[in-house]
Amino acid sequence: MTGTGKLHGVMDAARYDQVIRAIVPSQPLLHSSIIDNLPGDCERILELGCGTGMLTGMIRAARPGAEITGIDLSPDMLRVACAKQDLEGITFLARDLRDPWPDGTFDAIVTSLCLHHVPPGSRHSVAQRAAQVINPGGRFICGDIYRAATDWEEKLLTESWVRSMEREGASEHVIDAMIGQRAERRPFLSTIESFRKSLLDAGFLRSWVPFTSGFVGLVVGEASYAPFAGEETKSPCPPYIP
Repeated sequence: MTGTGKLHGVMDAARYDQVIRAIVPSQPLLHSSIIDNLPGDCERILELGCGTGMLTGMIRAARPGAEITGIDLSPDMLRVACAKQDLEGITFLARDLRDPWPDGTFDAIVTSLCLHHVPPGSRHSVAQRAAQVINPGGRFICGDIYRAATDWEEKLLTESWVRSMEREGASEHVIDAMIGQRAERRPFLSTIESFRKSLLDAGFLRSWVPFTSGFVGLVVGEASYAPFAGEETKSPCPPYIP
């Protein structure tokens, strides 16, 4: 999810596609992993925090027959997305991801580098709602920023992150701004393991982590599946009450 004006305090919507690759060097691999974890059959896909449509275009290319809806808080970001020829015909909605979603159910709900912008309680509410509107066999696919489980690991990952931003050409101003924001937001971030557990608590029958790189990780929740021999599954989750 993104707001209006300067994004992360360092870039506007027109520069987002360029700068985000410098501050999140693993983003291309994250996006590829998201595509790799889409269900095979997708008729309806919802993307939360779609921004300028970088991932949206990859989703369309991977599932060209699907009905895709993107939600983002920033009209500026959506204007950039709507101007991309490969995204013509996709529905974009300017709203907060905590606001009502389109009616009906979905085969996949996807989000990338978005949920860490909302409070922990809201993240859980989003996961609960997703669990109620995902079709059988559908997936909630969440690429996001997480905090390290320990202070020493946080320090080591921060040092690695700075080196990768420098290698990708991020300016000193951008790096300092990102480090400052990281320190400010860290207490409110989930660890990747706690977020994985929260998907189970929200009602998904299983969840897994197919990709991690530094602070970036991908967590997938699945609504139902054919269990392996001897594997137990949970009962269906209770109704979501907003």
